[in-house]
Amino acid sequence: MSKLPQSKGNPTFLYEEAIAHIRELIQNQNLHTGDRIPNESELCEILNVSRITIRRAIKELIADGALEVVHGKGTFVKASKTQLHLLNLKGFTEGLSSEERNIQKSIISKKVVQNPEIGRKHFDGRYTEFIELVRKVFDEDGYLSLDYAYLPTELYPNIESKIEDQTSTFQLIKSTYNVKFARVNKEIEYSLPTPEICELLNISKTSPVIRVKKNIFDHKNEPIHYSNYYLIAERVKLYIEADYSE
Repeated sequence: MSKLPQSKGNPTFLYEEAIAHIRELIQNQNLHTGDRIPNESELCEILNVSRITIRRAIKELIADGALEVVHGKGTFVKASKTQLHLLNLKGFTEGLSSEERNIQKSIISKKVVQNPEIGRKHFDGRYTEFIELVRKVFDEDGYLSLDYAYLPTELYPNIESKIEDQTSTFQLIKSTYNVKFARVNKEIEYSLPTPEICELLNISKTSPVIRVKKNIFDHKNEPIHYSNYYLIAERVKLYIEADYSE
């Protein structure tokens, strides 16, 4: 990597160039999440710029979520954030912004359960038997979420045999069972993980998670799907996009 030109021009240009070159350095040295980048003095030497320029570039990269500082240890590559559209009616991974990202799912458990409480709270008491599907969602930087989904066996007979790791339950329900999603209700809360979530997502008990309870209804306003999923807060960026045009 070539050094940046001596600081005779616009200082803003230099710090923006420093950001680009630090990103290039991370890529060229094949640094991954959790890897330490060179310290300020080393970056000054590598890029031939002032410490002020390096500090500003690092500050911007931290604000952008690309780097994180661990006091007493240094500056490290941080797992990138994936965007999640809160208004998306489709399946969980379809709601993720997967541009240039390889979003994967892995089944932890898939079984028939009797759960009258789920039926009463989320299906108006219509059903008591469900397929409980538990899956982890991840990308090349690590885990993103843990998803508990409940599918009434009466609505979706034999669906458990049709679900594999990468199966979109949204597409499966739509194409095989001819059930259409019309409305969604989501409850979102910020909390600390349970011991089970810590173990399954390999996070500490102090790592915050975003819990999303999602109920989906059909055109008759009848509940047809319920899921309860936990997002690793530092891995996702929630957003809403609404169209106000008439």
